Amino acid sequence: MNILKKDKRLWDENNLNKSLLFELLENYDKEIFELLLTDKDIKAKFFVQAGESYVFKYEDFRFAIEQNNLDGSYTKYANTVGLSNKGKFLTESTDYVLDWPYKDTILEGGMSSEEDTDTFIEKTEETTPGKIDKKTGTVISVEKTEVSFSQAKRKREEIFYNNIIAKDEIDRLLDKKALKNFTRYTAEGEGKVKEIKRDEDGTIKENLLIKGNNLLALHSLKEQFAGKIDLVYFDPPYNPDSAANTFSYNNRFNHSTFYTFVSNRTKAAKELLSDKGFYAVSIDHNELGYCIALIDEIFGRENRIAVLAVESNPGGRSDSKFFATSHENMIIYAKDSTQAEINGLPLSEEDLKKYSLKDEVSPYKLMSFVRGGSNSTPNERPNLYYPIYVSHDFNKISIEKFDKSFEVFPLDSQLKKRVWRWGKETVENNKKDLIAKKSGDKIKIYTKDRLKNEKKPKTLWDDSKYSAVSHGSMRLKKNDIDFSFPKSIYLMKDIIHILTNDNSIILDMTAGSGTTGCAVQIINNEESKNRNFILIEQMNYINTSTIKALKLEVEKDSFIYFELAEYNEEAKTKIDKCKTYKELKKLFTELTDYYFLNYNVSVKEFNDKVLDDKDFQELKLEEQKSIFKALLDNNQLYISYDEQDDTRFKLSEEDRKLTEMFYG
Repeated sequence: MNILKKDKRLWDENNLNKSLLFELLENYDKEIFELLLTDKDIKAKFFVQAGESYVFKYEDFRFAIEQNNLDGSYTKYANTVGLSNKGKFLTESTDYVLDWPYKDTILEGGMSSEEDTDTFIEKTEETTPGKIDKKTGTVISVEKTEVSFSQAKRKREEIFYNNIIAKDEIDRLLDKKALKNFTRYTAEGEGKVKEIKRDEDGTIKENLLIKGNNLLALHSLKEQFAGKIDLVYFDPPYNPDSAANTFSYNNRFNHSTFYTFVSNRTKAAKELLSDKGFYAVSIDHNELGYCIALIDEIFGRENRIAVLAVESNPGGRSDSKFFATSHENMIIYAKDSTQAEINGLPLSEEDLKKYSLKDEVSPYKLMSFVRGGSNSTPNERPNLYYPIYVSHDFNKISIEKFDKSFEVFPLDSQLKKRVWRWGKETVENNKKDLIAKKSGDKIKIYTKDRLKNEKKPKTLWDDSKYSAVSHGSMRLKKNDIDFSFPKSIYLMKDIIHILTNDNSIILDMTAGSGTTGCAVQIINNEESKNRNFILIEQMNYINTSTIKALKLEVEKDSFIYFELAEYNEEAKTKIDKCKTYKELKKLFTELTDYYFLNYNVSVKEFNDKVLDDKDFQELKLEEQKSIFKALLDNNQLYISYDEQDDTRFKLSEEDRKLTEMFYG
């Protein structure tokens, strides 16, 4: 340590500025290295000679400095126990992160079918062997080969856009999009959208249902809703190692892909949340641990306020290999836990029955005045350990001793010392809420637990109303809606009740059957509230399931449906206009650049292996066109807002006007 005193930069009076020392070493400060090399002990311990050069063992030196131990007895492991990496203990840093392959990328997560599949063209050749009459040697039939091209399906190969090498592509990908096919749904039916309502601050106050990729939709919403959403709900496709996997991307980094998918959308969701807002994620046990670590990194561990266990399948899954899975989880984060506030849950009929006693103030139930559980002993809470004095007829209670009174101390059922729930001053001011009773040869003191309008929500949600079958699937089937794995309507009602208030905006980026939107409408109808929902769904069942479910609950509310405008319609029109194979081939070359089709693995394979195949060229033109269109069906790229006036896209004047209205 003495050698470092020769460098005056490093000392503040008699204190070594370790941060500056490490910064200088990391920046290869010449003066520091020359100084260290003058000390033979430091030179021997922390430098390795390589020819005429010396290699500095930085981690070893840093460890020694932080342990203040540079004498001859130096050892890394003299007095610290814990996890370490290259001699540096993890406890020396609070900068913990979850890393995985492709973490620094953008995953569009485009889907065009529930199976997450790509269409590709499969060439098959079927040969029928020739036949010869064995007796006469006459040729009955000649060998014949039939060639056919058919559409085949395989798990989709996702595109990872790297933040550095593909920045231009990412910027274009995440630009706000043009919008189209606006429709307003009311209790009377559907009609044109003539206006988009806003509040006095200019915030859109409409229920919205958006068809399109959820990541791109989130970024398109940022301009209008950043900092204004009170609850973002995310129900990502689960990722178990079983047939129940709904996140079946075809790559060998399945978990890494899942984390990137969740990370991209979580970061976008955080930008949309208000300072008092919440982020809720439903997930099963397979990815629970890693999702918590991942979202902790984005929101901050201090803002994780709950991990709920929701019994969504009371009977348990019969196909589970070990334990019969009966619940799923919901992780809840506050944007800022220091500002966040939650509501209680309404009391059930069973809750109300417990408050069977009543005085002039309100109904109540008795609760032991002795504090139980953790932090309830005199050592932990000495100010709450004191005697209470009770009269012989139990009608008088005081913290001051009086004639003919019993002295009562807080004891548990095993007669171990505990503490009271209140301090002395609170007892003196609220004696009317205390009751003394004789129990055997002991005197027990109770407090009146008064009936409240709400109760604090627990982390275990095991009420039968949260069953996804009874109050999810069956609810939809009664209305001729077939949908896999819907949430219970009561689960979403309670989450919305706890985490939002009147006039809140609730966003569900994976709308599915629209349960979140239905829950918002039901709350508004039942309680005369004015919450709004924004739902995003990119699957085609949005028309057969989501809209149909939302229409069931429309009373005084309405909702607007619109889509992110895709590229593909124009491409299909161009294909239809082609009159020869040569025109198709020329068009394909144009489309490859214009529509970024080269990002799709199946299209690249078609270009490399099929387009110039002689047998493909001999197919009928209509078959060739059909195959071209099949490839285009899976392209999920959209028209940027900045390009919506380009006549090539043929967006209607009405859609362009409403897009302008939406973006303000």
